[in-house]
Amino acid sequence: MLFLVDGDGLLYRAANAIPYFTNAHGLPTNGLHGFAAMMWRLRRMAEPSHMAVAFTGDPPLVKHRLDPDYKVNHYEHPEEIKRQMPYAMRFVKGLGVGVFLEQGYEADDVIATLLQQHHRMHARIVSSDRDFYQLVSDRARVLAPVRGVSEMRDVGPAEVKAMYGIMPSQIPDLKALTGDPSDDIPGVGGIGPKTAAALLREFPTVEALLANLDRVNIPGVRLRLEPMHERILLNKQLATPLVVRYQRRQKLAVAPPRRRALRALADETGVGSISPSQA
Repeated sequence: MLFLVDGDGLLYRAANAIPYFTNAHGLPTNGLHGFAAMMWRLRRMAEPSHMAVAFTGDPPLVKHRLDPDYKVNHYEHPEEIKRQMPYAMRFVKGLGVGVFLEQGYEADDVIATLLQQHHRMHARIVSSDRDFYQLVSDRARVLAPVRGVSEMRDVGPAEVKAMYGIMPSQIPDLKALTGDPSDDIPGVGGIGPKTAAALLREFPTVEALLANLDRVNIPGVRLRLEPMHERILLNKQLATPLVVRYQRRQKLAVAPPRRRALRALADETGVGSISPSQA
């Protein structure tokens, strides 16, 4: 089984769950404490044969070439997260797990690319970010943390359809119409999730919808869609993960923990959960 972890999401979740504190050198470590504990628990519980943790790099992103306002109000990492992220990445490497941060790309892009590279494997994506729901299929499911990673909500195709009334692959089309405030993607005024889902049940993609506006029979919708034609297509691009152009297929087999490196990192940061005595 392949486990793909949203490193940003897990680190943020840990930092928000544990009150802010620093070590003796002034380094924030609240997020590191929780992140390391969750990663150890996930590795022990799931016993994955393959695993990777992906992080998002500093701006600008490749998607900013499409729209400079993409995530303009929601992107920049808080300073306390920026300072902890390099240590979180060193910890993941010491844990024997592949760690990825590709300049210009988001964790979403990396995880989607790795999922495609390892298309013959069953996979679990660990994240509370609903952007990953578009990757759900018969072989890939999302595990959304509820209480750390000890309790997670299992999301598959049936769950996505029950929530949105559409197939997982149509999530970018849905966002193209409704927008996504968390990513600063503007939607079509007056079109909410229910109307968008109804349109996508009749027309499987926004491209098909825009090519057949004369067949839309919901009152007022055609007049709202016509002037937003180009914006809708741009929104779909922004809502769809990019492909990271790796030169070769990434090797994700889990290796034994590097205990000496983990102990050294625990001593350096003062974070005991990096190298617990029972590990």
